[in-house]
Amino acid sequence: MRVALVETDTVWEDPAANRRRMAKLSLDADVAVFPELSFSGFTMNPLPDPEAEPFLISLARDKKTSLVAGYIGNGPTNVAAAVCPDEGIVARYRKMHPFSHAGEHEAYRPGDDLPLFDLHGFSAAMLICYDLRFPEAFREAALSGANLFFVPANWPAARATHWRALLVARAIENQAFVVGVNRIGSDPDVEYAGGSLVVDPAGEILHEGSGVVSIAPESATTLRREFPALDDVRRDRYGWIR
Repeated sequence: MRVALVETDTVWEDPAANRRRMAKLSLDADVAVFPELSFSGFTMNPLPDPEAEPFLISLARDKKTSLVAGYIGNGPTNVAAAVCPDEGIVARYRKMHPFSHAGEHEAYRPGDDLPLFDLHGFSAAMLICYDLRFPEAFREAALSGANLFFVPANWPAARATHWRALLVARAIENQAFVVGVNRIGSDPDVEYAGGSLVVDPAGEILHEGSGVVSIAPESATTLRREFPALDDVRRDRYGWIR
């Protein structure tokens, strides 16, 4: 599967402008991944965006490419959606861990569900930005079969070292591919430095920054068979593991 990492300089609180930019992109990949809140930036003045999903469905069909992108949903909620050209929306994930340090917990309602979806032979899950600091959610998804994680983000440049380290850690401990896509540019308060990564199930960084990377589910399957660390998880010790 060819994955495009699309680092955008999101126009602040201007969904129409961001949609115009996205529509002009050439997406030569099986799936294109955009940052968190792709149409608005990380605003604490959230207005639900009724045009987001129709636009993403139309874009996926027009580009013949699956998409992972973030937007403001009802609630309001911080949402990531997976969209396929033929099927439309195949999964929605609402950010479970609002970033209270920035007041996100006062502006957005948290989600409580972590759906898995099939994508070109992978069992995939989406988490969003600050979720990366909470390994429990990744582990629950991995034990349910996920071997690919998408992490769209608006991760500040000031904590870029954490971003890189946590993406690698989540890949190693879950023996899964992790695709983290971060925005570039700035909003009124924060600078962003991109640093998007594709990490393989052994923790090797396959690519950094914008670009297109090929990955295959067999890599995760083989590693989990040859070194079955996930089989040793003590499920009885953690009530959140199903």
